[in-house]
Amino acid sequence: MPAMPGRNMLPQSRLARQVTILGLVLCAVALSVAFPFKNYLQQRTDLAQAVVAQQDLEQQRDELLARKDALNDPDYVAAEARRRLQYVSPGDTVFVVHAPALASAGAADAAAAKAADQPWYGQLWSTLSEDGTQ
Repeated sequence: MPAMPGRNMLPQSRLARQVTILGLVLCAVALSVAFPFKNYLQQRTDLAQAVVAQQDLEQQRDELLARKDALNDPDYVAAEARRRLQYVSPGDTVFVVHAPALASAGAADAAAAKAADQPWYGQLWSTLSEDGTQ
């Protein structure tokens, strides 16, 4: 019996249809798994970020509680008032030191040029008449 061309094509086309259907099923399964998996990974990332933020907030809370406890201590408050506001307690001796103003480079050059233009006795008189800022 001679082989009919339609019969030889039938098993191949059936195999091709099965492979195509299997491919479509696999694509459908992959797509149905891919989106939830992507959401799962995103939620894990969000959770990790939330945990880090919570740890930072807890650390800030602990620092603020420690500062609150320190501000309840009268000795600490008095020390901060002395340091920040220059408050003194009655009976304390206060020393105020006035440092001379620092001359800028331009002012020092101008003073040197002015002094060089004067005769020697003028320079001597200017050093005696100044209030000791040199």
